[in-house]
Amino acid sequence: MTWAFSHGYAVLLIRRLAGQHEDAARGRVKIWGTMIPRSEDSSSCDLPVEATFWMPSEEEIPEDEGIGYFRGVWMILGVTAEEASSMVVLESDQIEVIADLAETPALFEQVASACDTGLVEGVRDEGLRHQLLQRIPSLSEETDDYYADLGGLEVGVAALSHALSYVGGVPVASCRGHISEHRWADLPVVYAALDRQRAEWLQPLLRETGCGFHVDPERPEFLVIDAPSIIESNALAKLIVDRFDGKSLFGTWLDLPDAWL
Repeated sequence: MTWAFSHGYAVLLIRRLAGQHEDAARGRVKIWGTMIPRSEDSSSCDLPVEATFWMPSEEEIPEDEGIGYFRGVWMILGVTAEEASSMVVLESDQIEVIADLAETPALFEQVASACDTGLVEGVRDEGLRHQLLQRIPSLSEETDDYYADLGGLEVGVAALSHALSYVGGVPVASCRGHISEHRWADLPVVYAALDRQRAEWLQPLLRETGCGFHVDPERPEFLVIDAPSIIESNALAKLIVDRFDGKSLFGTWLDLPDAWL
């Protein structure tokens, strides 16, 4: 069974992928003849009982680093509707290319890493590098002249991080999941500071896309949103952007300085 992919996909595709796909094997789902890593563990969209719903105050937001003692992170605040929508479309385009070209889990890692960094130097096959450069013209072979479309984030969590910022959450760390031995996460995750009002609003969207909440005991102040694969995480980002109808939906918002806007 194969699946079409377009910007108009979402709930039906995700429900079928999550519950009815016959090609699931060893935690991966076959799509268009390729392999995208996918967790078969079920996620819960119930709010964890240990959730604190902590949100930083304006005074607790640093100017040049992230929060939560994560390495190599930065603040993503004040994202606009246009910026969030553009990131969702850009990421979904890249996921389509990954699904078309990555025929093994190892190739998935190589192609996805090229999307993450903007560089194709890690793609070992010359023919595959050529296809990537054709399909995603912004990618580069030049290590001194390249640009990462996803702003330094990883494909599969960049759009969700921007969508959470758009609705007033505070994304603090993310990982799309890796197959390496020393991976930080097995599946796409975004750590975020979310108050109860936003978390409850997100619940039905997580349910529709097969995503879930959990709390990391090492970072109990944050809610972690997890997804079975980069397809579902991008679909969740799209639903967030599509369903949000303005700041009046939530009572509290960070009063961000002009430097963040």
